[in-house]
Amino acid sequence: MLGRCRSEAAILAGGQSLVPLLALRRIRPKHLVDLQRVSELTSIARADRVVRIGAMARHRQLEHDQSTPGLMRRAARHIGSPEIRNRGTLGGSIAFADPAAEWPAVVVAMDAVLTVASLRGYRRIPARDFFTNAHTTLLAADELLIEIDVPADELPFGFAEASRRGPGDFALAGAVCHGPSVVVFGAGGRPQRLVGVESVMRADDAPDVLLRTAKAEIDAVSEYRRHVAATLAVRVIEDARSRDE
Repeated sequence: MLGRCRSEAAILAGGQSLVPLLALRRIRPKHLVDLQRVSELTSIARADRVVRIGAMARHRQLEHDQSTPGLMRRAARHIGSPEIRNRGTLGGSIAFADPAAEWPAVVVAMDAVLTVASLRGYRRIPARDFFTNAHTTLLAADELLIEIDVPADELPFGFAEASRRGPGDFALAGAVCHGPSVVVFGAGGRPQRLVGVESVMRADDAPDVLLRTAKAEIDAVSEYRRHVAATLAVRVIEDARSRDE
């Protein structure tokens, strides 16, 4: 789902979020606009130190395309089952803004820029500003997410998440590190960039200092999720540091 659902119509991308909502009668649009044949939205291309990714690029495509940055290939492997990765799309996940989803946190950590389109023209929105709460973004009702620009430079990265039933299940919490950026997801309503942890990290502090700082900074729906997210934040920082050696 690349745009916000209106009562008159809903956008169908991979359908991994939209179809369950239709089945549960949570939404009842009069029309579905299927984007499956819009091939222009599936491309992945490098240009001017940027990787430009169409919003209809599938998770599986991002997992295997060598033009995709390493962090995104790693994150794609954590998404659902092979069947979900074959159908689900990058743009659909970003627009749906599920707090447990991997892609919103990844694009925030990578300082991505999102391009949205409407009859009024185009807007470019920094990913760090795009997510406002659970399932809530800056997309207007008449706008469509069409493109995601991420840096082509390969920075040291780390990615980890925890779930109740193992790989493929919804994440209770997760964390992403990309160079100097640290982001957690699943703990609260939207991806949270931990600027306090980033400041401490630059001083090369010990894991226990990073853990205390993360726990103090993370806004979480429960103490358990706060603890899990903070622990994972320390883990991905250490993972990124090991890649930088």
